[in-house]
Amino acid sequence: MNNTLLTITISLLFGIGTFLMLRRDIIKVIIGLSVLSHAVNLLIVSTGIFDGTKVPIITGSGHEGEASGIIFTDNLADGVLAPVISASTHVDFVDPLVQALVLTAIVISLATTAFILILAYRIYEEYGTTDIRELRRLWG
Repeated sequence: MNNTLLTITISLLFGIGTFLMLRRDIIKVIIGLSVLSHAVNLLIVSTGIFDGTKVPIITGSGHEGEASGIIFTDNLADGVLAPVISASTHVDFVDPLVQALVLTAIVISLATTAFILILAYRIYEEYGTTDIRELRRLWG
């Protein structure tokens, strides 16, 4: 059920973003670009779920792909306390690299959107419109 809902949400965001990017108003195009970038980020994060039998974090020596399947264990001397989860509980782990990449993409998208909005504001101040067809007519 969750994968179906996530797929529908991503599809709707892609559709809404594409629809808005095909509009005549520059502001709607910018909003569509932002929605489309959020859909891509959601798609990338949704692929980062780990369904295997071993967790993606290596706790062994790291040689030859050795992984113990344990994120960390209790070590009170070092101040490490493992979460209390029964052994029979199934937990989906998420790859932290994907989250770091998407966080970077969100920051870059925010900066790009702010820059494009400033350009759109300057175009509106200069020409008095944000309609793309009207701007093409004014530019000749």
